[in-house]
Amino acid sequence: MAYYEYLVGGLPDVLPDDGKRGDLFSVFMDEVNILVEEPDMGVISAMRLPIDNRNLINILESGDEFDNRGNYTRAELEEAVRTLSYIPEYMQTFLVAYKSDRLPFAGLTAIDQLTWMFYEEMEESENEFLREWYDFDAALRNVVAGINLRKGLTHIEAIATERDRPHSLTIVGRATAAEAVLKSTTPDFGLSGEYPWVEKVVALYNKGGLTDIEKGLDDLRWEILDDMTSLMVFKVEVVAAFAQKLLIAERWMKLDPVAGRAKLDKLIEEMMGSFVMPAGF
Repeated sequence: MAYYEYLVGGLPDVLPDDGKRGDLFSVFMDEVNILVEEPDMGVISAMRLPIDNRNLINILESGDEFDNRGNYTRAELEEAVRTLSYIPEYMQTFLVAYKSDRLPFAGLTAIDQLTWMFYEEMEESENEFLREWYDFDAALRNVVAGINLRKGLTHIEAIATERDRPHSLTIVGRATAAEAVLKSTTPDFGLSGEYPWVEKVVALYNKGGLTDIEKGLDDLRWEILDDMTSLMVFKVEVVAAFAQKLLIAERWMKLDPVAGRAKLDKLIEEMMGSFVMPAGF
């Protein structure tokens, strides 16, 4: 297992100056690609796959948008559509089904179908951090969708609740949270025992406006990442968590520059605060 104290300690210097904060995540990932050892790159790559998923669907549906922060360029994904090259197995399975008009989950959009397959792929990951993070991510997605459905929000309103996030009004997966959201009539979907954070999400929707909900959900994501990496020292999972937090901060830099800068400063402060060599390291 490699340790990345040199990368963690230098993280603030990796980020551009205040006047050049257009794409923090890409700048950071360029540095990571140089410094992270090959066996650990799968963890980093997995944190970018949701971006690749959206890019793939945009290509299939002739969309003009393309997010350059993913693992694959547009040219690579276009080639993958033709040849199934480059991409993970779940994407290959999806493309075969998509091309033959035999997508497995009736009534779901293409992005929801691909997201379902992605979560199932992550369930089988050998890396505990990836399994736990995407279990949380899937559960949060389904809880949010369930609350939106209960409140009778339209699809457009549901999308607006998280704006550029790919959440919808559909439940994906067969995991505990998905089944509970589909069947339970209790306010917390009967999930608070397994996922204590569900009560926070329900409370957000009961008292907050759209912006408060968005900020609250991203704060929750941040807290979960902290909990997952609190006992890790300079491992690749800490770098992956930093990357995810950077996506959150970058998002808010665009939506609300003051809030985004606050998150970015918090992120740098956290990482520098953690840069203390443990005894005997």
